[in-house]
Amino acid sequence: MGIFNPISIGILLVNLALAYHSIRTGRSPAWLLALAVASFVGFLYTIAIWIIYVAVAVVPDLLKSHGARRFADNMVQVADPGRVYREKKRQVELVGSVDAKRALAEESLKRGLFADAIELYEGAMQGPIGQDDPALIKGLARARMLSGDGAAAEALYLKLRALDPAAFDADAELDYARALVLQNKHYEAVRQYESVVSRYPGEEARARFGLLLQSMGQHDRAQALFTEILASVKGAPGYYRRRQKEWTAIARQNLR
Repeated sequence: MGIFNPISIGILLVNLALAYHSIRTGRSPAWLLALAVASFVGFLYTIAIWIIYVAVAVVPDLLKSHGARRFADNMVQVADPGRVYREKKRQVELVGSVDAKRALAEESLKRGLFADAIELYEGAMQGPIGQDDPALIKGLARARMLSGDGAAAEALYLKLRALDPAAFDADAELDYARALVLQNKHYEAVRQYESVVSRYPGEEARARFGLLLQSMGQHDRAQALFTEILASVKGAPGYYRRRQKEWTAIARQNLR
């Protein structure tokens, strides 16, 4: 079949791929020489060099990659869901730094431990610098809002907006609207939702705004928002539909 048969082309492509990997990762030139020599010696020698190179060079690189580390972390989390929390709590006990407290506070929020998160954020904010740290203010405001303390959350979000407008991002704006709803400041909340809903990355803002409008008797506006949610996810990539599953379900349940 000549030198340009499918097997020869396949061997050449694999050799080129491994050579590219070797050069890009700064491996010894001996690997390039081994690949070249094996191609002339015979197919079995070539296969042997491929196996050795993949085992000692490619696989270790894959195991050290960000994706592999993230996969390993996820497996650890599934096997031992409390490990991350325990590690961050231990860091607070051993180090007690602002960063350690903030990390544990964020983990506490994920677990619904709002009182613990509030205590950690307030502890991290002790001192002249921490009191005006936008990340800490934003975290404490969210913790207060999720705990049901709308007034304290509102005050903190207003402080954040005045201190660092850039930190008062779409997530903070949405939580600020939720803090207003907690206080039954519905019309102020409507104005806040109108400000953020078109800029919020995802369907949560629209879904929450729709529920608020529905509770206020503004059914037509609410229905329009629920319809927009379903239209937005229709034909969207699978990962987006999965992330918006909760809000899509709300839209379907409330659409008449």
